[in-house]
Amino acid sequence: MLNINVENAEVIRFPRPSKNKDITRKTGLNRNKEGSVRKINGKIYVDFYYLDERVRESSGLSYNRENVRQVRDLLDKIIVSIKSGEFRYAEVFPNSKKAEYFTEKEFKVFGGNRSPEQVLFKDYVWTWYELLKDSERVSLRTLWGYKSYINNYLIPYFGKLKFADMNKSTFDKFVSWSKKQEYRGKTISNSTVNKIFVPLKMICKDASIEYGWGSAYNPFFGFKKPPKKDSYESLSPFSLEEQNAIITSLPDHWKPYFLFAFSVGLRQGEQIGIKPGDINWDDKTLKISRAITRDENGKFIMGNTKNRHSRRTINLIPAMLEALEMQDTIYKQFRKEYFFCSPKGLRVRASNLRQRVWIPALKKAGIEYREMKQTRHSFATNALSCGENPLWIAKVMGHRDTDMIIRVYGKYIEDAGRAKDGNKLDAMYQGYMGKEK
Repeated sequence: MLNINVENAEVIRFPRPSKNKDITRKTGLNRNKEGSVRKINGKIYVDFYYLDERVRESSGLSYNRENVRQVRDLLDKIIVSIKSGEFRYAEVFPNSKKAEYFTEKEFKVFGGNRSPEQVLFKDYVWTWYELLKDSERVSLRTLWGYKSYINNYLIPYFGKLKFADMNKSTFDKFVSWSKKQEYRGKTISNSTVNKIFVPLKMICKDASIEYGWGSAYNPFFGFKKPPKKDSYESLSPFSLEEQNAIITSLPDHWKPYFLFAFSVGLRQGEQIGIKPGDINWDDKTLKISRAITRDENGKFIMGNTKNRHSRRTINLIPAMLEALEMQDTIYKQFRKEYFFCSPKGLRVRASNLRQRVWIPALKKAGIEYREMKQTRHSFATNALSCGENPLWIAKVMGHRDTDMIIRVYGKYIEDAGRAKDGNKLDAMYQGYMGKEK
């Protein structure tokens, strides 16, 4: 039991309750009304409750009688819209630090769809990315490219913007900004800028579908992508004389690799990924079903070909077979996983191949530097020049149809054979039309 010293105790008297129970703290314009209009540092503030939280926002107006009445009227309308469920914080206070917070809370409380004014690009872009990744609609290499564009360009520029802020003017400014940024020590071309717009358009379209914005949301209206170089301008195929000079300048180990590259026009990842079992020596066919590619983090892996049309079986012509037979002699020295291999029998590394083999061979042959993918272009242009069927060329190269062949290589062949074009047709008409039988 506690011992209490009553000698030192004192009586504390509590104030009596006021006789007027109706007296409140609010006076003047705020009396008998919800929320308050207050003067803080010479400015007018509104003070009210929303979604069980007390909020205080500045009106931005100086404190005077006329402005006070105006703000009080606005606050009354806010209270009415809150009670009716129509109030949305960011619409009334778009510059508030709490706008995003209450937008998120409104979505959880009321549900429904957010408007373009309520969704930040940075809040949706990674949701979009994960959905695309899970859908398996694009290759891992494509995901890696999209991820690179998001991290290096889209988030830095559009991250803090709302989808409602995106329009022709925004995109024009983005194009100007992006071309001034350096990636790996270089600025990007119009072609790369246009590639960045591929995922950007997908993001805007999918956001519109998810949030139900409908066809009314079209941020790309009036926008035109920057012009890119004609596909013809990127072609720089090697002549037969140049091909021969390159082959003779190569170390013996790498001659079969590039002989095959020139004669069949595979993508580099497809050729590096060939395994011994893909070659049917009896039927003289080569099955292309995989390729060395990158995963979404840029790491080289064994993956699928670029698309389903790239999975194909090639009937090998003698020139292709000869190159493979030469390589088979090299492969049998190691008998490792990959048919084309390094001098140690390991998988070919594209960067090493370019720096240590390709570039020195070009210098030795006295040929100006061109990318290794020009071996693929050389196959296509040489085949067309010889009059081969574009359908056969498209199948060997792994294209869906002849559209790519005609569009990309057609002009090159047109220029190369301009003096002959029409001669056969002219001979037919000259010998037949208007002549009596």
